Amino acid sequence: MGKSKNKKFKRPQFSAEGLPVSAVNDFQDEEEVDSPAGELLEKLQSPCADVREYACASISRVVQQTQTIPAFLQRDAVRCLGPLLLDRSLPVRETAAGALRNLSVCGGFEVCEDMVKQDILTPLTALLRECCTGFDTNSGLLPKSPKEQKNLVEAVANEAVNLLWNLCECCSRALSVFNRAGLLEILIQCLDRHPHNMELALSAARCLHTVSEENTELLGTLNVAVLGALESVLLSSHPGMGHILLRTLTAGSVWNMKSCLPSDRQAQTLSALVATLSQSLEQDSGTLIPALKEAETVQSTAVPTGAAGSANGEEMEEMEEEEEEEEEEG
Repeated sequence: MGKSKNKKFKRPQFSAEGLPVSAVNDFQDEEEVDSPAGELLEKLQSPCADVREYACASISRVVQQTQTIPAFLQRDAVRCLGPLLLDRSLPVRETAAGALRNLSVCGGFEVCEDMVKQDILTPLTALLRECCTGFDTNSGLLPKSPKEQKNLVEAVANEAVNLLWNLCECCSRALSVFNRAGLLEILIQCLDRHPHNMELALSAARCLHTVSEENTELLGTLNVAVLGALESVLLSSHPGMGHILLRTLTAGSVWNMKSCLPSDRQAQTLSALVATLSQSLEQDSGTLIPALKEAETVQSTAVPTGAAGSANGEEMEEMEEEEEEEEEEG
């Protein structure tokens, strides 16, 4: 009673490459000496969801400076972030997946191998399955409206799929886990969201294009439902570059799987594939590239101030003070 509600900081926005939209500020000299890794990882254990979210968002920015990554790895950052993929708070799940995603992108092959060795795929697989269940059912994780809840579940799924994509692209062991865990079905469910969430569908399409390349074990798991979902995307007629890109990526995945197409579906599927590629090649790159660049510029300038940042110092202090008060009251 009587305590003011903390302002909630805006979560960082992640680009398709796994990096936040805004540029990352360099550490000050004193921060380099103290190293923020230990402090941020300690905050991941906070009972306050806002503090955990703040720490994950901060880590996702900090690890973009590759010289900071060893400090996080030495302190078991992967094992600290892994359980937060299944945190009760959806925003924490999203920022934890984003932090791991950035770590996998900026750390390269060796870091991805290390993440897989530390069994990050176990909580990641569980998260993806929960997300797909949440697409069609209202989760009780947050007291939000059904629309807000669903959008947040899809946002979490998008970060998780991108992390999965990075790991499978860099690590053959991750690809083996993908096959054994039956994650193809998860990607298809994310791909099916394209009428409602193009960003998630494109992430799934990119991941599928990667995991389907020269993956004979995966080809043995294909079924009529999977092929039907891919054909449905190929035969869709939605306009716009997002849909064209989605159909092109799907066509690439179908081509990777062409050896296992049933004989009675080969003609129809390959005809849809050729039509998709023809449509892509018909695009006028001279007109298209400037238009895409302009759209990207407009989007970047439309991001509200602080959207890619963390909570400011005062907000962080308020969160920590409230956390201490709650502990004292307990």
